[in-house]
Amino acid sequence: MKMKKSIFATSLFMAGALFASSSVSAEVGTTEVDEVIEQADDVLEESGGLTPDNLFYFLDKVGENLQLLFTTDSEKESELLLQFVNERLLESQQMVDEEKNEYIIKLIDDYVDTLEEAQEQVGEVVSDDTIDEETKEGLQIELEDSTTVNDEITDNLEEEQKEELDEKREEAYLVANVVKDIDPEKVKALRDQGLGFGQIVKVVSFAEESGKTEEEIILLLQEGKGFGEIAKELNIKPSQIMKKVMKKKEKYVEEMMDQAKESGDEEAIQQLTASMETIEMSKLNFNIVDDELEEEYNEDLTEIQEKLAAGELTQEEADEELEELQKEVEEELSDLEEEDSEEEKEESKVANEIAKKAKEKGKEQAKEAKESAKEQAKEAKEKAKEVAKEAKEKAKEQAKEKKNKEREKQEELEEEAKEQAEEAEEEAREQAEEAEEEAREKAEEEREKQEEQEEARKEQAKEAEEEAKERAKEKREQDDEDEDEN
Repeated sequence: MKMKKSIFATSLFMAGALFASSSVSAEVGTTEVDEVIEQADDVLEESGGLTPDNLFYFLDKVGENLQLLFTTDSEKESELLLQFVNERLLESQQMVDEEKNEYIIKLIDDYVDTLEEAQEQVGEVVSDDTIDEETKEGLQIELEDSTTVNDEITDNLEEEQKEELDEKREEAYLVANVVKDIDPEKVKALRDQGLGFGQIVKVVSFAEESGKTEEEIILLLQEGKGFGEIAKELNIKPSQIMKKVMKKKEKYVEEMMDQAKESGDEEAIQQLTASMETIEMSKLNFNIVDDELEEEYNEDLTEIQEKLAAGELTQEEADEELEELQKEVEEELSDLEEEDSEEEKEESKVANEIAKKAKEKGKEQAKEAKESAKEQAKEAKEKAKEVAKEAKEKAKEQAKEKKNKEREKQEELEEEAKEQAEEAEEEAREQAEEAEEEAREKAEEEREKQEEQEEARKEQAKEAEEEAKERAKEKREQDDEDEDEN
């Protein structure tokens, strides 16, 4: 929504200032925060009482956004949103009174957006078990009261915008009166499915009215159908849901009234009487016909139809009686509206006074918010300096650690190179010794081989000599034999 976008943008800026991690960004961030605070001071001082026809009306919205920005408490945020909702209505009424109707459409758009935000925030508070019942009840009443819009305002709207307005008003009224009765576990389960409180009350109400389960209603939503389309499909009239809620509330007030009368509690009687009047006003505000009036009308209508069927009345006479009956109903509704109008005028005076006080209170809250922002900016600046100092020390420590690691790594590399050189030298020495040993072994083998060859030659020579001697001996003997023969 429009307001959410504005708050989000401002929040991003503030986050940048509060969580800067360097000395430069810290200085810039806190300077910007100081400038915003100074500008906000002017905005909040000058914006009180501005209306949409004023050139500086946007200052009013800036002031509201700043109040929301510095409000972290869900209850106070709900109160602020409801205050802004009522301011949009008062501004709309003022524009009607001054015949500046061209501003009403935008004001009602803002009213609808803010009402939707308010109902979601109030729903969160009402479903929170840690918040006391008195606070919840007060916010529920304020949300319900904020759904009342004068006819003078709605008469200036196009039919489409009027339908959207009525739908959102009914939704907020249901949130104010139905959420408290829904089981917290069911609320949590539906919230986990991404449903807002406005959707939750409709899902639960449609399920009760149609006899279907909440899951079946959610499936229809997931099919892309809107609540209006689902209501038509299931033959549900939103007015009947509103009527049941009001009737249940009326019954509760009546029971409490009986108890108050029995105990003689005059203060409670006065409060409950006011509550009954508020319910009656809500019926008129949402065009809910009173049960007794509706029953009386239906009885008279049935009687006319029976007489017409029995031939006791002609069609012309029946039409005349129907016309007369319609006039009587319209007169009764008109009387109720006139009574309501008188009460509204009186309440309007009170509402204006309340709004005036609320605006003053808003200015005070804004002033407090400004002081809080200054203090936060100062703390942020100090924190940023501390963070920057810590970051600088950390950077130095990291640089030192890095340098030590690099030195250790270099030493490791040098040691590794030295070890590799020693290993290479030892390996070369071993290889040299192995080569020398191998050479010796080869020389020894060669020497032994030569000795063996020399020994073989000597043996051959000796054998040759022996053989020569033997041949010489044989020859001499042969010669001797030859001589003897001769």
